[in-house]
Amino acid sequence: MKAKTITITLNIVVALTLIVACLAGGGIAPQAASASSGVASYIIEGSSPARLVELVGRYGGQITSTLDLIHGVAVTLPAGAADRLRLEAGITSVTPNAAVSMSGQGNGIPSTDYPNETGANVAWRAGDAGQGVTVAVLDTGMGLEEGLLRSPDGKSAKVVAWKDFVNRFPVPVDPNGHGTHVAGIIANDQKGGDGEYNGMAPAANLVIGRVLDEHGYGTYERIISGIQWVVANRDKYNIKVLNLSLNGDVHSPYWADPLDQAVTAAWASGITVVVAAGNTGPSPMSIGVPGNNPYAITVGAFSDNHTVKDWSDDTITDFSSTGPTLDAFVKPDVVAPGAHIVSKMPVASLDSLTHAASRIGGQYFSMSGTSQSAAVVSGIAALVASKNTNLTPDQVKYRILSTALPWVDATTHQALYSVWRAGERGGCCAGEHARLGQRPYEYPGRPGWHDPLRRLLIL
Repeated sequence: MKAKTITITLNIVVALTLIVACLAGGGIAPQAASASSGVASYIIEGSSPARLVELVGRYGGQITSTLDLIHGVAVTLPAGAADRLRLEAGITSVTPNAAVSMSGQGNGIPSTDYPNETGANVAWRAGDAGQGVTVAVLDTGMGLEEGLLRSPDGKSAKVVAWKDFVNRFPVPVDPNGHGTHVAGIIANDQKGGDGEYNGMAPAANLVIGRVLDEHGYGTYERIISGIQWVVANRDKYNIKVLNLSLNGDVHSPYWADPLDQAVTAAWASGITVVVAAGNTGPSPMSIGVPGNNPYAITVGAFSDNHTVKDWSDDTITDFSSTGPTLDAFVKPDVVAPGAHIVSKMPVASLDSLTHAASRIGGQYFSMSGTSQSAAVVSGIAALVASKNTNLTPDQVKYRILSTALPWVDATTHQALYSVWRAGERGGCCAGEHARLGQRPYEYPGRPGWHDPLRRLLIL
């Protein structure tokens, strides 16, 4: 499942048509869909709410959502009104309500490998499984699947809040499947055939917002509204992490983009935001929105080439988007497992039907994309926050980046990838080290790190 486009497709990039980690099928961007009627949708930001209401009414527009998080509103405007509004005093920006999409590609209970590859299983044995932490997932929704319903001890619900910004369904649904796959990577507490949990942070709670439709597409309006809802309920549900496995095209500097502004506001509120880099690599400057946000943890994908215990043949996937960003920031920040990632999906969902050959068994499907990579890192962030409850998003990000293990040749000590592909630290995430705030070679009595692609010191 690769990152989808901002006309909203899971796992790809915000093209002012954001793409989410599933790379589900096409959809028509809202603005394009309404062009024939002469009415288009925009995100308008301004100096005061009253001024926005006044001007929108004056130009014959209609407010469809209030976006207080970015001091703006979502509106529909007649043809030509947007250009005139841009000239009005008190208006700071008028941005098309771009489409966004998911970012992904795709018996007994199957087992998953990514918790072992990143050291999450070591954290579990130490007693940290994400308990006390809530991860918010804004995606295509979530199916009511075993492993995602209740806490591991069965005493409480795992999904503590749900809101549908697409069809207003009162209970969790996922017609696409991408959101369920992502949520399962983060917090599935079902145990596989190896006797270990199949999710990264199995004791974490979930807050689920459906902002992408059955085809994996969404708009800035829906996604910003979802982020605004998450921020408003941060303290109520103890939301520490926000996963955005979606992206769209870049049309402006990050600081002028409404979706990036919402991500920055969420970060400033105390929520660690993890986003998919996108699935349009390996061309340079292929990082989308909101992966181009310098605050967020932007995640690329690597493959273990189906040899979990042999790290010498691991590679960064060609589909993983590459930096720098339009604003010249190094992205992605880190890479994580993102190829043939096994997780749950509703068997009647669009993605499961489209990728029927990827079904592993039961309701488990193998999918690929930076949507999946982002979910792995969101699980790591939950483990970090669970053990270290007072860390800020900056500190969580620092731990994840500083403990990532570099891709270097063991003989020449030269980097195997540029920072534009492997991240500023040129490394793969190592969950247990991030949780403890220690690099592998800092463990007492342990040998240094030698293997060219080694990601985790075996304890």
